[in-house]
Amino acid sequence: MLKPLALFLFMVGILLIGWVGYDYSTSGREVARFDLAGEAGSTGLVDLDPSMNPMRTILSVTYEIELLKGDVPAFDYSIILNGPGSLHVFEANGQQRDKREDNTPEYATKTSEQVIKTFDVPSPGAYLLDWRITPTEAKISAQSLQLRQNVNPLKYPYLIAGMLLFGLGVLLLVTRRRQIS
Repeated sequence: MLKPLALFLFMVGILLIGWVGYDYSTSGREVARFDLAGEAGSTGLVDLDPSMNPMRTILSVTYEIELLKGDVPAFDYSIILNGPGSLHVFEANGQQRDKREDNTPEYATKTSEQVIKTFDVPSPGAYLLDWRITPTEAKISAQSLQLRQNVNPLKYPYLIAGMLLFGLGVLLLVTRRRQIS
């Protein structure tokens, strides 16, 4: 009886965590999508206003990477949003890293979709995204930036519940395994 309960808790935990992540990255409505070419540049102007708050910027990068080492830096990114009258809204920097799992091939094609920033538009006007995506160990085949309006905040209670159920399921499985051996 303990094993089915543990598996149920484990699966419900995974489903809750997945649902929270999916809702966080896809909530709201897409305002603009920019396909990016090269390592750096600026997007076209996009009209934004405070009625769209809160907004979210999402970076999507498809790349090939060789996973011979344990922890491989794929690419670095820098995203800056500026508004009318040189209004600086945000700047975000980061790095995508990948690990080779046990049975993964040495070469992999991956798509990284990252929520870069959730922000509020301070005033109406034309906004511009400046970007730089520098490959380190990866070969980038496609990259895009997306702006979404009226997005939902991260649902922390469901995320915490999912993590607790997942942890409890794992704990019950480990406890059961120790009782058998």
